[in-house]
Amino acid sequence: MRREALDAALEELRSLFPGKSKSWLRKAVLRLGDVKEGRDGSYRVEGRRELGDWKPVYLVWYSEEDGRWHCSCYFSHFGFARQRDVCTHVAAVMLYRRYKKALEKAERRRVYVAEGEVECRGRLEANGELYVKPAAEKIDLTFYASPKYKILVVSNTRRIVVKCNGLEILEMEGEEVQLATAKFLVERWHGR
Repeated sequence: MRREALDAALEELRSLFPGKSKSWLRKAVLRLGDVKEGRDGSYRVEGRRELGDWKPVYLVWYSEEDGRWHCSCYFSHFGFARQRDVCTHVAAVMLYRRYKKALEKAERRRVYVAEGEVECRGRLEANGELYVKPAAEKIDLTFYASPKYKILVVSNTRRIVVKCNGLEILEMEGEEVQLATAKFLVERWHGR
């Protein structure tokens, strides 16, 4: 899921700066985890020696006056030349903002959730994310003779199919919910 959000954010950044090198994009991705959002709309980007940084932290902000992003590295000895260009600190902030937006959009995506109980003496699988736990509170020798499991499935399709050793053993209709709700249900289900 996160990979899809990152790919979407990267594609958007790439389309904004078609002439930028793969190295520039790679550095923006490497800096993604170094971006910290400030309360005043500014961002802090931790410096990295291996990426050519001389300072431990760089400040990035958007100026309404000129409609551009700025970085504190622009005011260093080497940075004056970068003012006409976009540094990788700014690129990381732009990528961070797009990635965050893509994650939020993904959380609003609709999925289907179904819960059931099955008996299976082999490998369980489903057409979605399958969560499994023993149906009995206490496991004894009878469990191994005929193992029963409680299952929860989160799927992209309404029709949810559960298989045991490749054979269909249960078909359910999922209830449509937002992905964020499904994640909450999974956490709660594990807590039972």
